[in-house]
Amino acid sequence: MNEIPTPQDEASQQSAGLFTPNLQPRDKQMLQDVAHRLLAHGSLLRARGSEKALYDWAMEHMGWLEDWAEVIGLKIIVQRDDRLIMAVPEVPSLTRRLRRDETLVALALWYDYDVEVRENGAHDVFLTVRDFNEQFCSKFPSMQPLSASRLREILRGFAKFNLIETDWTDDFSDSVIQVLPTLRFAIPFPDIEEWLKAASAFNTEAENPAGDAAEESPATEDAPSSDETEDSEA
Repeated sequence: MNEIPTPQDEASQQSAGLFTPNLQPRDKQMLQDVAHRLLAHGSLLRARGSEKALYDWAMEHMGWLEDWAEVIGLKIIVQRDDRLIMAVPEVPSLTRRLRRDETLVALALWYDYDVEVRENGAHDVFLTVRDFNEQFCSKFPSMQPLSASRLREILRGFAKFNLIETDWTDDFSDSVIQVLPTLRFAIPFPDIEEWLKAASAFNTEAENPAGDAAEESPATEDAPSSDETEDSEA
């Protein structure tokens, strides 16, 4: 007859670490599901219904998750207030290089999120594509506006890595962007002064172009190497 593990047994397994031979099949499956989610999207948000069970299991078995992450070069960050678990790469092979326009969009969204949270006390930050474009032009006056197709592509990429959520509408300009707290770790500025320095550098570079710059950001895929064709403005 199969024995049912007691809470004491489970606690003993966790204290022994991830590589105990007595890891139960259900825990192996849950660890696999959590690992796949973190590798594919970079984070777990409990507010998402599909991630609630994974988040709760991960919080209860954090030792195993951290052991797994350490083996492959990731650092687990837990933000309890946001009910957020992030897997941040610590080795170059697990990062991707953002193209210049992707970096600019990330910078703009970081600023919008920071202002709403720091100055207005917001917890959830929403803005329309129209608002984003207007504010983008004020932040980076030396930059050419992004085309609608390119901006949509960038936003979809950010949504894949749980940096934002989007609600698309027939009129693209009315589509809603929700900036998630994960963006603060993908673009980890310590304060607004550092952001202003980075924004100033991009504006100066646009006035004196010297090639297509790129920045590194936590992710798990390579950036596309070919240039995108731009059409009408967003």
